[in-house]
Amino acid sequence: MSVVALLLLAQPAFAGPVINIMGRVPTVCRVSLAGGSSQVAENGARDLGRLTELCNNVDGYRLVLLHPAGLEDAAVMVDGERIPIASNSTRTVIVDSSHADYRNRNLTLLLADNTLGVPINIEAQPKGMIF
Repeated sequence: MSVVALLLLAQPAFAGPVINIMGRVPTVCRVSLAGGSSQVAENGARDLGRLTELCNNVDGYRLVLLHPAGLEDAAVMVDGERIPIASNSTRTVIVDSSHADYRNRNLTLLLADNTLGVPINIEAQPKGMIF
């Protein structure tokens, strides 16, 4: 008898209809750069500052560095990881994430000694479906 009594007590008090709530959130994918310095270190490093990235796309995102073609021996450091800049292209992927994220990273540009100022930009690209 006690087994039956326990089973009866385990039933939920309310067995009403289940309500599902669904919504669609617009895709937000942004990148910003702040706090850089115009000073060039002895090794040719230029501190570009703090990279802030925000992307809510469930499939992830890429951050692409837009730069002039022909940069020889150039790279960026993203949180200490060296990423070579493609000299035969004007676009280099510097972050490739497989999930949504909000992050802050340090960004440094490394150019050859004889390279003067270089115009660059950073673009955030969501992957997968965009709403």
